[in-house]
Amino acid sequence: MNKIQKILQSTTLKAVFVAILALLLLIPVGMIKSVIYDRENNRQFAIQDITSKWGNEQIIAGPILTVPYDSYKTVDGKQIKETAYAHFLPEHLNIETTISPELRSRGIYDAVVYSSNISFSGDFEKPDFISLGIGLQSIHWNNAFISIGIPDIRGLEERTDFNLNNQKLQFISGIKTDDVIRDIGGSIYPNGEIEAKRVTMEGLGKSSSGLSVNVPSGALSSKNTFSFDLKLKGSERIAFVPVGKTTDVKISSTWIAPSFDGSFLPDNREIDEKGFKSDWHILDLNRNYPQSWIGSTYGIYDSVFGVSLIKPVDDYQKSNRSAKYALLIIALTFLVFLSFEIFNRRRVHPIQYILVGLALVLFYSLLVSISEILGFNIAYGIAGVSTVGLILLYSYTILNEKKLVLIEGGILIFLYLFIYILLQLEDYALFIGSVGLFFILSTIMYLSRKVDWYSIDDRDGNDQARIF
Repeated sequence: MNKIQKILQSTTLKAVFVAILALLLLIPVGMIKSVIYDRENNRQFAIQDITSKWGNEQIIAGPILTVPYDSYKTVDGKQIKETAYAHFLPEHLNIETTISPELRSRGIYDAVVYSSNISFSGDFEKPDFISLGIGLQSIHWNNAFISIGIPDIRGLEERTDFNLNNQKLQFISGIKTDDVIRDIGGSIYPNGEIEAKRVTMEGLGKSSSGLSVNVPSGALSSKNTFSFDLKLKGSERIAFVPVGKTTDVKISSTWIAPSFDGSFLPDNREIDEKGFKSDWHILDLNRNYPQSWIGSTYGIYDSVFGVSLIKPVDDYQKSNRSAKYALLIIALTFLVFLSFEIFNRRRVHPIQYILVGLALVLFYSLLVSISEILGFNIAYGIAGVSTVGLILLYSYTILNEKKLVLIEGGILIFLYLFIYILLQLEDYALFIGSVGLFFILSTIMYLSRKVDWYSIDDRDGNDQARIF
């Protein structure tokens, strides 16, 4: 063997080539991750298209009693009169909600939508203007109104009345002032955090979205009871703002996978195969705004709470997480082939390494495409069996020894099962993954502890030193 041939067949050079190839294969893996991201976006567009026609998620704020009054300010030495608003929240607010969910499909994508029956009841104390520093002579009692914020009023299914002190008042569309009920611009979570969502219908999400009731002059008394019902459609989530001094909310549904979110978790909840029931009891002391104020002094949406009707499994997220372990699968598979070359004198051509690497990468493409139709678990099994089977059949033609192929198959099956377990154990994935990798590395170090790496390239071709 001449010097050039010896260099080309050097174990060190082959190991460097294998390492570089493993890193280069991360390029197509990255392309598959982009495909996963694009498919996930396609799903979001499909869901948004469905929900924009049915009704978006609903965040209900109210009822809120608002009374206009005359306010004066000095500009350039002159007093200017303008209309300001005083806002009063209920003493007690009771809400009972029944949600009827269903799945709507667009192609291969599903969206969770719902119809809800919501019953409101409670009472207002007579407005106390003196505590707000407002003179009684400046109050416009005949222009008082009650407002309920509903971000997507297209979801209203039936006309209903507002019962105030046993008097039926008609709702009108829109809010007269956005001092309190404002443009929320997306999904509101704890501490006022907003998750922006695409809005496909022009005008949706603008301020003053909801219903109002004009309160006749003289209709307010020392204690004002109210009640009304809403039959409201929406999608994915329903939430409420605890505007009562005491707010009691009950929600029930046949959906078996609720996610309770927002600033308050339910005090009691029951979840079983028939659905869920939950209830909240929230005090005014639990939020950061009082029972009455002037103008836009306070915002109420940082106290939103509710429930999301989630789908139990996010297949795209799991596919993306599995792709993060691609380097581990590729590196350990190549290491097995390299050990066969070093210790069992089985020659593996660089082209064969490339073909095996591409088969490993193709696993993720199969996983994503099949999971869109059959679900992640079935897709993982089909893609895994197909990939391992393809590599083992190809390896048998290369190695021509059943024992080595069986060893390789056992290692691949272990790796794919190990990754699958990690994907199921989200909370303990880091711990289990770290322990597993430590075990794998320890095994490799143990098996190679007595190898004289400097003398491997100097072995005679007949030297059949074996590790397996």
